[in-house]
Order: sequence, then structure tokens, then C-alpha cells
Amino acid sequence: MTSMQGPALFVTSMGMACPVGLCVASACAAKRAGLSALQELPFLDNACEPIIGATVPSVGLALPASTRMSELLMHALVELIHSAPKLDWKAVPFLLCLAEPERPGIDIRDIAQTVIQDVSSRLGIRFDPNHSKIIPSGHVAGMHALHEASRLMQETRAPACVVAGVDSLLSASTLQWLDNHRRLKTSTHNDGLFPGEGAAAILVQAYRQSGTCLAISGLGFGQEEAPLLSNKPLRAGGLTDAARTALAQAKLGLHEIDWRLSDVTGEQYGFKELPLMEARLFRTVRKEDQPLWHWAEAMGDTGAIAAIVQLILAEQAFRKGYAPGTTAICLSSALAGARAAAVVRDLSRSEGGL
Repeated sequence: MTSMQGPALFVTSMGMACPVGLCVASACAAKRAGLSALQELPFLDNACEPIIGATVPSVGLALPASTRMSELLMHALVELIHSAPKLDWKAVPFLLCLAEPERPGIDIRDIAQTVIQDVSSRLGIRFDPNHSKIIPSGHVAGMHALHEASRLMQETRAPACVVAGVDSLLSASTLQWLDNHRRLKTSTHNDGLFPGEGAAAILVQAYRQSGTCLAISGLGFGQEEAPLLSNKPLRAGGLTDAARTALAQAKLGLHEIDWRLSDVTGEQYGFKELPLMEARLFRTVRKEDQPLWHWAEAMGDTGAIAAIVQLILAEQAFRKGYAPGTTAICLSSALAGARAAAVVRDLSRSEGGL
């Protein structure tokens, strides 16, 4: 169990491309309106029925995976750079979040090489070559990248870090793997997920910029001993450890959190894990509602960007004034058992800053 050390992190710029929008504002507006991009895909499951999922229509499915993912990430990075404060990008580490290497349908080296080359040639930007790195840890990759960003900014005096991710579950081999493990939601199997895709990027800094709305004031990690495919009894120990650490870092109890964001995908496992964690952490009765927000109903499972898009949604809710409070906790669970949590605060409404 580890936690973020040092001061809070501030999100000062963002970019996003997903099935419900090619920018942060449009994607979050679609989510707020309850819109969904889920539809039949040009793939069949093992029962020869069309697979339901969400795709980014402007990036063709026929393109090679590395090309598609690079195109998606370019959308997100262009938006981030356009709204970012003036920086010497050569001093800014680039932390690229990708799916786990053991997941079929993903070639981490190919994707990373294509993305890095495209960033350099198409955007004309070179990030810090000494401290940039790939973080291939799936759903929790964004949280791990935040931990690394905090470390880098303390130890190397980097002015900022780009935490970016891209993923797609829409390759034939990935879909076959999901279907073989009975993880796809179909007409005959309700306990499953809808595959999705997308890219997201945030710029984090160790000091607050003018207009900054979101601060990450706690970050924690854990390891679940009974992950999804283990068939062991779930006690949510990993997510409990992660949330407890993040809350302690932020000096808050779970009852003081106004709402929750999660990367639950539609599988029953995730919806069992959350109440188990909460039962272990609630020490004071909370009378007010504590809503749960997640992206899965809008665009399915987005893999390695799952943690980043939670932060983006929280930031937009704070900025636009529709958040159900000034504190939130973001929760992520990876297939192999890694767990992560982040506590975020609304700087635009909370008194006394942090």
C-alpha cells in the first residue's frame, strides 16, 4: 500500500476523444445529458450475434491498431496543448498509460513508438526524453501516472507532467478473449461489459494556476487478493486499502465525500466491490446521498483511460457547477487485482483552498 507524498497536484489542462465526443466539453456534456454511443459493432460473438460496444466514428476500425490509437491520442493532446499554460515542453515528462501487456490485441511497443513519433512530427513537440515513460497497467494506469508525476516534480523540478492514455477494446483478438472469459454483455449473458475506446490527457502541476478548479489531494493504492477471474471470495481489501490511504492523505473520512466516481464496467463484480469497500470504511452515518458516476453507460469499458476520464468528468462538473458537492473520490480496479483511489476537491467553491 502506497500513497502520494508531498503537496497536492493540480489539473491545469485537459484533452479527450471518445465515442460521445471529440473534446472534453462535448464528451462531458453528452455524459451529463445521459447520451450513449453504444451500438452494434461489425463483430460477432461466439453465438454469432452482433457485439454491442462504442467506437469513435471519426477513426476507422479498419486502420491498424497503433494508427487508430495514435489518431485518438492526437485529438486529446492537441486540445490539451491548446489550453495549456506556456511551458518548455522539453522539460515536461510524458507519461503514457496503456493496457496491460498480457491483454490480447495490444502491442505496447508498437503503439508507444507510433504515438511518440507522431507527437514529435505532427505536433512539433518533444517531451522530456529522460523522464518520460510508458505505464502499461490498464484501469489503474492513470493513478500510477499521477504518483509518478508527483515524484518527478518533487525530485527533478519538472514544471508539469502530461498524463495521457489511449486504449481500444475493439480488436478481434481482444473481443474474442473477452467472449471466451464470458465478460461480454450479450442477449444471453447480462453479467458483462460493453467494449469501448478513447484517449484522454491531463496536464498536472505542483502549484495552482489561475482558473484551476480541481486539486488531487489524496492518492492511494492496494492489491486485491480475489480479482475478477480468480473465483476467490471477494472482500474488497485492495480497494479498501487504496481508498483508506487516499482519504487519510486528504484528511477526510469517507462520510465527508460528496460523491463517487468509478470505472465499474457493468460487470456485477465491480458493483459488489464498491459496497464492500464502503462497509469497511464508513465510520459515521451519512444522511445525504452519495451519488455514483461512471462512464460505462455512455461508452462502455475504456480500459487504460478509465482513471483519467474520471478526473476529467470531476473537473468539468466542478467548473460548470453541476457537481453534487466539493469533494469526490475516484476509484479504479484493474483486472489482475491492482486498485487505486484519488480524492479530488473543487477549488472554485471550497473555502480555504486545500
